[in-house]
Order: sequence, then structure tokens, then C-alpha cells
Amino acid sequence: MNDEKRKSDAEGSLLHYLAQHQLRRTPERMKILDKVVEQRGSFTPADILQSLADSGFRLSHGTIYNNLKLFEAAGIVRRRRVEEGAETYECSTRADEHLTLVCSRCGREREIKDAELTRLLKLRRYPSFAMSGFDLYIHGLCSRCRGGGRVRK
Repeated sequence: MNDEKRKSDAEGSLLHYLAQHQLRRTPERMKILDKVVEQRGSFTPADILQSLADSGFRLSHGTIYNNLKLFEAAGIVRRRRVEEGAETYECSTRADEHLTLVCSRCGREREIKDAELTRLLKLRRYPSFAMSGFDLYIHGLCSRCRGGGRVRK
């Protein structure tokens, strides 16, 4: 999906949600939405705050958090996980299946594609539960932390 289409879809979802809930379309909301749609991969509220500050637009932490919660309710973003007390978000317009390698030592993350594993996970059914997507984190040591292929103890 190209950037303009992603932005248009997100804006349409937000405007529909705002109209349904009798909320106002504010310049602050629209600016935050622009920065959210520009993000690649996961991001934190602090990332959005910094991106806004870099473009000369200053908002409070509370405004960012409240609007991200509103965007989540509108289906524009998904809260991905809680990492060391910080909420991580991702645009919900991206794929709903994520396979991520996480280095246990340095914390580096890398998304991977594994068609066979994705297919198997999509086939899995659970009683009284309808899966809409998944996040799979595989923990281990990256090549840098292994030091040339050997695990250091």
C-alpha cells in the first residue's frame, strides 16, 4: 500500500470515528495522524512527540497518549506490546501477522517472513476465539552478540 493510500484510509477511518462519537476534527489530531502514518514499523508515543517537535509542532505527552488511544479505538493503530513500561504501537493498515527475531542481549529486533510458519499459524483454530492476527517473538542471540557464530557465556 502506498503512502498516500495509507494516509487517505487512516484519515477516512478517523473522520468516520469522530463523526460517530461526536468528536471534533482538530489540527492537533490531524498532525498526530500524519506523523503516525509516516512511521515505519513499531513506534512509541515518544517517537511521535519527537517527530512533531522536529517539525516545529509542540504538543504535550498527554495529547499524544490520548490521541493514540483514540486512534486505537478507531482501528488506525494497534498497541503491539508493552516493553519496559513503554507502549509500542503500529499502524493497523500494515499486515496483521508479525514474526520478529529479538536478541536477548542487545535488544535488536528484526521482522522476518516465513511463509510456512505463517500458514501454519493461520490454520490454527481455538475454541471460543476468533483470531484476527498474531505477533510471534523469537528470542535468541543475533550474529553480533554471538561473536562470529559462537555463543558467549
